[in-house]
Amino acid sequence: MSSLFARKTTVTIGAAVAFLLPTFLVAQAQPPKTDTTRGLSIQYADGHTTTSPVRRSGGMWTGSFPTIAGAATSREGVPLTTLDVKHAIEGAEVVVTVSLYYGGPGQHGVKVATVRLPQAEPVRVEELRAYGVEPITLSLVAIEASTAYAPDVISVSPLLSARATAVGANVSAYQVVVTNRSTQPLMWLQFRAYRANRLAILGRPRGKRNAPLIQPNAEYTFQVTTSTAGLEAADGSETWQPLDRIELTSMMWKDGVVEGDPADAADQHRLDLRRVAQLEALLTILRESRGRSLSSVRAQVAQSMTSDLETRRGRDAILEDLDRFISAQTSSETPEFRAWLTRTIPEYEEWLARIGKG
Repeated sequence: MSSLFARKTTVTIGAAVAFLLPTFLVAQAQPPKTDTTRGLSIQYADGHTTTSPVRRSGGMWTGSFPTIAGAATSREGVPLTTLDVKHAIEGAEVVVTVSLYYGGPGQHGVKVATVRLPQAEPVRVEELRAYGVEPITLSLVAIEASTAYAPDVISVSPLLSARATAVGANVSAYQVVVTNRSTQPLMWLQFRAYRANRLAILGRPRGKRNAPLIQPNAEYTFQVTTSTAGLEAADGSETWQPLDRIELTSMMWKDGVVEGDPADAADQHRLDLRRVAQLEALLTILRESRGRSLSSVRAQVAQSMTSDLETRRGRDAILEDLDRFISAQTSSETPEFRAWLTRTIPEYEEWLARIGKG
C-alpha cells in the first residue's frame, strides 16, 4: 500500500522582477506540478530503491529504513520513528530536505541535511550516520515514455462524477477531476486506486481548515503519483506501474450526510475531535499570552498542534511570527503584538467553528 508520494510502506518555491514581467511569461516560468520526465530516486542501504515523479514541491515519509547496528537512535528518550524526504524544484535542480521525526510522523523533527541535486550526479546523505541511520543515496533519473492510458473512475455517489487522465506520456502520474453535481458543498472524499484487485494508493482530499472541498456545480482537481517501488524490468530499468481503476468510496456533504463506507467518516470524525482539542488548547495559549515572555509562549505553542499535517502547518506559521517578535525583542505588551493577536485569534476561532458546524 502506498501514499500519494511513494511506496515502501510509506504513508506514499525575484518578486521585484516578477512585477515587471508580462503575466504569460511568469506563468511559463512556473514548473509543472508534476514533472513526468524525471523522478527522484531514493536508494536505501539494504539495496531497496523507490522512485517517484518530481513535483513542484512534494515528498514522502517512511517508518521502514535501515539503521546502524548497535547505534542509539532515540532522542531525549523519544524513539526514532520516521524518515522524511521533501523536495522542491528550483530551476534545473531539485532541492531535497532530509529530516527525522521522533515519536511519530511530524513530531519532534530534526532537519538532517539539505542537498541540491544536479541533473546527473547522485548524492549520498552521510549526515544520517550521526543519528544512527544508514545513509541514503538521492538521484534524479529519467522517466522513459511508455504507453499511458486513463484508468476507470467509479463513484459511490451519483452526485459526484470523476475522470482521470495520465499527466505525461507514461504511467507515473494521473490527474483526477471530480465534479460536484449536488446543491450541497462537499467536505471531503475518500479514494482508493487499484492495480487489478490490489490496493495501490489511497487518499482523502479535504477542504482547507475544514472548509468545503468542492462547492456545488464546481470541479476539484488533484494528482495521484505512483512509484516504481523498486520493481525492475527484464533489462534492469525501473518499471512504472499503471493504475487500472480509481474508486471514490465515501464522502461527506456539508449537511453531514455520508455516502459510502461509514468507517471513513468515523475516522475523519476522530481526526476532527483531535483538531478541536488542539485548537482549543492553542487559543487558550494565545488568549493568555499578554504579560508573559514570548519565549515561554513559543515553547508552549511548539508542543501543540501535532495531530496532522494541516495543524502542524498552522502551528509552524505561528512559530514563525513569534520568532520574528522574539528576534526584534518585542514584548507581549506592545501594540504590534496585540495587533497580531487581534488578527490571529479570530483566524483560528473560525477554523474551530467550522469543525463544530461540520
